[in-house]
Amino acid sequence: MEKLVEKWMPSKDSSFIVKEYLILPNSAMYMRTHDEYEITVITRGSGKRFIGNTIENFIEGDIFILGPHVPHSVQIDENQEGHAITIHFLKSAFGSGFFDIPENSHIKEFLHYSQLGLTLKSKNQGLVEKIKNLTNKNGYSRMLYFFDLLNEIANRKDKKVVSSRGFTKISNNKDYVSVNKTYEYIIKRFENQSISLIEISDHLNMSPSTFCRFFKKHFKKTYTKFINEVRIGHSCKLLQETNKNIAQVAFASGYNHLTHFNKQFKKIMKCSPREYKRELNR
Repeated sequence: MEKLVEKWMPSKDSSFIVKEYLILPNSAMYMRTHDEYEITVITRGSGKRFIGNTIENFIEGDIFILGPHVPHSVQIDENQEGHAITIHFLKSAFGSGFFDIPENSHIKEFLHYSQLGLTLKSKNQGLVEKIKNLTNKNGYSRMLYFFDLLNEIANRKDKKVVSSRGFTKISNNKDYVSVNKTYEYIIKRFENQSISLIEISDHLNMSPSTFCRFFKKHFKKTYTKFINEVRIGHSCKLLQETNKNIAQVAFASGYNHLTHFNKQFKKIMKCSPREYKRELNR
């Protein structure tokens, strides 16, 4: 995985960019970063998204909001072709101090929290349609429509911060390469039982103790906790989308002991796998 610094150039007729694009399976994973704020809606497909120091599942209808320079990437599930719409804009595009006026204080606040990444889960059909409709707007009505969209997102109470608090953006290129290699190694192997601290430390040419310090510094959590979060997140996806029983889900998520899986699931999800599955079937 590599770092890709994106540059978004609005036309002379627009102060922000709206773009539709495909997300192809098995494409190379790049951790992207850019100067602009970003709002993305997934209009087709499911997979895993990487934002800051977090890997989570996404499905159709999910919305992500990212502040400037937040590293991020999306990987679509196999045998799917994803589709997304993104909006990119600079805070300065609307004039100095625009978001500092009292009427925009709520928008300024949500833009501040976007520095950690924000998400709105699916079941936001009205908001999704509003973003889709923006692609058909132009001129002054397009700008007003966009401000109305920002206002609606800012007022939503179900926004969730994605990255851990204390997450800091990586400016050192050497560390950025190591973080990318860590993501890539984990995402390729977490479904297998063998993903030990020694193995990943060797892969990054670090001693286990050095790697643990490096990981805690950049991910703001321990390596073990992060692996469990990724695996339990994947198990939730399997419980939602497959007919596998709980033991099969545990094994497919990288756990070879059902008791340990149940313990970690309840610790992270605040319910047992059986309770989670029962709630899905209601």
